[in-house]
Amino acid sequence: MKCPKCQHESPSNARFCNGCGQKLELVCPECGKSNPSGSKFCNGCGRDLSKLFVVNDSLESSRHPDLPAETSGPTALPEGERRQATVVFSDLSGYTAMNEKLDPEEVEGIMSRIKKEAVRIVESYGGSVNQFVGDEILALFGIPMAHEDDPLRAIKAALELHEMVRHTSPEVEGRIGKPLRMHTGINTGLIVTHLRDDRDGLFGITGSAVNTGARLRSLAGSDEILVGPETQKLIAPYFETVALEAIRMKGKSEPTIPFRVIRQSKIHSRFEASEQKGFTTYTGRDQELVTLYACLEKVLQKEGQFVTVVGEAGVGKSRLLYEFRHRLTQENVTVLQGRCHSYGSDIPYLPLIDAMRWGLQLKEEDSPAELLEKAVTNIKAIDPLLEQFIPLYLHLLSIQSNYSLPAHLQGKELRKAIEQALVAMITLNSQHGPMILILEDWHWSDEASQAALKHLIGVTAPYALMVVVTYRPNYPASWGYLSHHTPVMLKPLDASNSENIVKSVTRAARLPEGLGELIYERTGGNPFFIEEVCYSLIEAGAVVIKNEEVTLTQSLDKLSLPDTVQAIIRTRLDRLDRNTKEALCLASVIGRVFSQRVLERIFSAKAVLPESLETLKSLEMIQQIQVLPEAEYTFRHVLTQTVVYESLLLQRRKEIHGAIGLAIEELYSQRLEEQAPVLAYHYIRSDQQNNAIEYALLAGDQAAGLYANTEATTYYEQAFVISQSLPVSPQVQQWQIDVALKLAAVGITRQDIERDRRNLEQAHTLAEALNDERRLAQVLYWLGRLQYVLDNRAAAIEYAGQSLEIADRMGDETLAAPPVNLIARAHHWSDLTRACQMIERSVEQMSRLGNKGEEATASGFAAVQLAATGEFERALGYANR
Repeated sequence: MKCPKCQHESPSNARFCNGCGQKLELVCPECGKSNPSGSKFCNGCGRDLSKLFVVNDSLESSRHPDLPAETSGPTALPEGERRQATVVFSDLSGYTAMNEKLDPEEVEGIMSRIKKEAVRIVESYGGSVNQFVGDEILALFGIPMAHEDDPLRAIKAALELHEMVRHTSPEVEGRIGKPLRMHTGINTGLIVTHLRDDRDGLFGITGSAVNTGARLRSLAGSDEILVGPETQKLIAPYFETVALEAIRMKGKSEPTIPFRVIRQSKIHSRFEASEQKGFTTYTGRDQELVTLYACLEKVLQKEGQFVTVVGEAGVGKSRLLYEFRHRLTQENVTVLQGRCHSYGSDIPYLPLIDAMRWGLQLKEEDSPAELLEKAVTNIKAIDPLLEQFIPLYLHLLSIQSNYSLPAHLQGKELRKAIEQALVAMITLNSQHGPMILILEDWHWSDEASQAALKHLIGVTAPYALMVVVTYRPNYPASWGYLSHHTPVMLKPLDASNSENIVKSVTRAARLPEGLGELIYERTGGNPFFIEEVCYSLIEAGAVVIKNEEVTLTQSLDKLSLPDTVQAIIRTRLDRLDRNTKEALCLASVIGRVFSQRVLERIFSAKAVLPESLETLKSLEMIQQIQVLPEAEYTFRHVLTQTVVYESLLLQRRKEIHGAIGLAIEELYSQRLEEQAPVLAYHYIRSDQQNNAIEYALLAGDQAAGLYANTEATTYYEQAFVISQSLPVSPQVQQWQIDVALKLAAVGITRQDIERDRRNLEQAHTLAEALNDERRLAQVLYWLGRLQYVLDNRAAAIEYAGQSLEIADRMGDETLAAPPVNLIARAHHWSDLTRACQMIERSVEQMSRLGNKGEEATASGFAAVQLAATGEFERALGYANR
């Protein structure tokens, strides 16, 4: 086995490199799970690892020299990413005293043990130790792999880390005169991260969240864990905290309130937190409930049932089972429940132990003696036949007793005996009355539990037993053919039911026009996402609820995503292999709808693009909406596109937008005008600002031609802002003049008039400096037009006259036509003779120019003005023209 760091060949069963001491392990490209070197299959998802190369403890996948690059597993993008993550800073109090009082070699030994245990603890919760600096530990949760509960994992790891150091302290505290203790600062927020030389920490991390975490660490007292307000908000239901005095931090205008972590609460899951907060209206799952009750009816007839409830995170699996349990009318039905935990997949039989504790009525506050007495008594009460398994049950429950495991039970024999004991307890218990066993979040289950469950469902049929298992679609379920198996697929809610949840959260009878539809579109009908977005809008003050009515206080076009929603989506994204993730990132920049031709043009691994797209389709992240004339896809949920896009570094986004613009120009070179709005969108967000201005002006002209003045104004204003940011040059100044003219042409409000006055005055100065008579004439006309609108006719005539003078000198009738018409109108109340002369000239000009609309308008004015002078016959001629 070759080490990726020094290339030394080590034995196939080696855990560390014989040449440099580097840790050797395999990282599964499917789920990101670390596996011991020599593993043939992933211990997290079962993927074949036999052809993968060994990687170091950075969790970054490498590849076998004989395999193509696209087989590499999930990892941070090499150019870096923007991620919501949690950073943990821990320092050792007593380190200085150890160095003063103990031999350096002994200090090194103690610190080595602490660091080794720290790595074990952090990694057991899915985090990574980024670096050690002296007595400081810097750990990351959410980098490089996200979990939807990273802040909780960070707190649990910190608590265990503190406990580990407290157990270590008695070895030295008598000799150094003080105890060893950790003090920790934890914070969550946006972090920019990139891979770097692991001598300075594997991941470079920057951002305000990092600085806050370091400051909290410095404020924490001995054995204290301080968290920032962002972290506290995310862990609040699960841990008890105390707010401390606000502190001022460099670079922040508002003071920051630190929170000290006291202890873990009795809330252990997101569902329990929702239950404590109060459930929203239950809606849209009537058919699924009917299915569950139909299965229960069979159980009551002693026809055992196995039910699987499958759905994405937040879609409502736990809520469905809650409603099912609490609507049961049969009082004699026993319900047992066990739950898997995202950080407990290495604990054998965890969900079944959870269900066993529930069924035996064991409580956390029970003393060891009470636990033993309750367990033994209740096991015997189920059936005397279970007495033979009591040592196994107590072993599983970690209850100390005089019962000892039979000496011959080792390895596979012990595992088989435990499976038999668990199945016996459940099936015998069901003989006392119908029983429902609910096992939730099975996608996080351990291998031993999976084997026990397969044993159980294989013998369920003859018992009054209903086994219900929930998991997410990514779990590789393989139940085989079972006639008593009923699958229930939970899909997102439709628009109507989504709106019901919005009304429930806001307690509103009616919603503002479009709000329900917008939230439905952004959340894809995921109930948890809907609730979190609504709570976020309320907290941000974007919506105000009064008298059962919701009022919008700001536009929701740029709806920000709650961290809880982002975490769930980010967790799915981090399971993707590198090429699929890269394809999704590029697609997110193209837009909600994207063309395969454009994506292929900018994707480096073109050969594997079809495979990557198929993977994303199978995961329901995208769906194909068009086959011919070219393949097009759309993101199934706006939220997915948003999270992926926001993860890209700002500079990387600009580069991709520029590449997309170039690709569109090349692919649709004969249809560039048609593509102008799309090209403007991408170039505006790129570094190619000259192209941005040109296409923004073209897109604005197209919108103006359709009288879509609001859209035209947006494009023109974007072009104007960009032009103001560019270095001064004749081309840039010409653009600034052109934008001012175009904005004036689509302005309609009083605010537009003030904006146009400022812009045109600046354009007047620029045109004179450039000696650009054509643009100067246009600017003078529009300055006159503004004065006319403001009823300052003398000033209007003055500006229009200057414009006409330039146009006549240039012999340009197109340039002369607008000021001629304006002069005619402005003279209507002061000099009818001059007005008639100019309006007749305007009619003939517009006719020669082929502008039928303006010709008709000018003819109407000519008729009115000539009639006012008594020229009725000529007036009639223009009226009938």
